[in-house]
Amino acid sequence: MRETLMRRWLVEDFGLGVVEIAPVGHGADVAAQVWQAKTVANAYAVKWSGAGSNTGHQVAAFLADSGIEGVPEAVRTVDSGLWSVHAKKRLTVTPWIDGARAAETGLTDEQWTQYGVLLRRVHDAEPPERLRNALPKRSPVDSRIPELAEQIDARLTTEPPEDELEERLAAVWKEHADTITRLLTERPPEPSGPRVVCHADPHLGNVLVNASVHLIDWDDVVLAPREQDLMFMLGGMGSLGPTTPEQRSAFFTGYGDVEPDPDAVAYYRHVRAVEDVVLWAEQAITGPDREDSLSILSGVLEPGGLAHLAANGRG
Repeated sequence: MRETLMRRWLVEDFGLGVVEIAPVGHGADVAAQVWQAKTVANAYAVKWSGAGSNTGHQVAAFLADSGIEGVPEAVRTVDSGLWSVHAKKRLTVTPWIDGARAAETGLTDEQWTQYGVLLRRVHDAEPPERLRNALPKRSPVDSRIPELAEQIDARLTTEPPEDELEERLAAVWKEHADTITRLLTERPPEPSGPRVVCHADPHLGNVLVNASVHLIDWDDVVLAPREQDLMFMLGGMGSLGPTTPEQRSAFFTGYGDVEPDPDAVAYYRHVRAVEDVVLWAEQAITGPDREDSLSILSGVLEPGGLAHLAANGRG
């Protein structure tokens, strides 16, 4: 049924006569579905999402139209729009990038340098005033975290577990209660530095590699100090960021001269850690992929994980 709807929407909205379509399983965004659609001549990435804001897709289209290599271009609708809407979710289409996922293959030093060049071009971009003013100043996820954290904490500490996996989740939550409490109650002051266009989630899970390096999934774009993105390159993201001094050096060779504000880096590390703890715990309760979600949460909370580093002011 969903495949039939997708085929119809792609013809009616984008003028694409699809001969083959299949879901793509990558990504942690439970609010989005991604498909690969093929016409006789081309392949496309199709995303149907209720996450983030529509300004993210507008920014990505602006960056691609500005000639920034590595940002997927937007396929326009038959009415020259950037997306269509079905069931209150955006349907967007970009050309399919036939490349390896960097989260699985890693990046060579040369590719880290290419990625540095790409992210610097994003940060140096100057969108039209209308678009700049429309950009959120912080992640939409951030506003719902406190209430959700309170609900999850109450469930895992005062209510009997509904099954064996939730029992294990409650044990992890209890084991790391001190770290979680510090994360939820000791938020650093928000930085006030100059704001630039930030992808907000530029870890290797959102990077594809072929002859070039490509940054995908622009749903969460914000207007923020560049440390919002550079935090991912400055410790705490495990294998989803640079893991050696050589890789970090290669990235900044491409990115260019910059002196990140350590307090701003600490702030964005803290914010991301809170999001990871709360949202992975929620997904471990509600699904999908409950077992994997619990495993990821455990890694985030262990020594060396992002939450542990953020709560202890290290990284």
